[in-house]
Amino acid sequence: MSIDVRPMKPEEAEAVAQMVHGLAVHIGTDFVPALTGDKLRSAADLIDVVVADDGGTLIGACLGLMTFSTWRGAPGLYVVDLFVLPEARGRNVGLDLLRCSARRFAARGAQFIKLEVDETNTGAERFYARLGFNKKAEDRLHILEQDRFNEFLGGNT
Repeated sequence: MSIDVRPMKPEEAEAVAQMVHGLAVHIGTDFVPALTGDKLRSAADLIDVVVADDGGTLIGACLGLMTFSTWRGAPGLYVVDLFVLPEARGRNVGLDLLRCSARRFAARGAQFIKLEVDETNTGAERFYARLGFNKKAEDRLHILEQDRFNEFLGGNT
């Protein structure tokens, strides 16, 4: 049976949320993702999700956002998460998911892909390097988490 890579159906949002939780376990973080199926469905206007369906069982997902690079002067795909169940790895599922997502965003004008990889996820590092992704050592991720974000909004910083 072949794997069907396609847009997520609303009723599959919980399974995709569980995959994101599985990604956190895979990289060994103590951070517990807050994503739920309801939160994913409520963000449907922001995020595009494609899934890999193997005979009615979801085995992977790619979650993407449209971004814009002022340096490139072009829109692009920002990959939020890409996850394939351990038992389905080595079957090009990740490649198929990423390519499907890229094609969907290219149809909307995307000209590049941007993503982040946890430093402990060496398998993902190798995967993206094989595909030709360049690691940007000069870039550093900065995040203002919710509590500090709320302080910032109130002018308390």
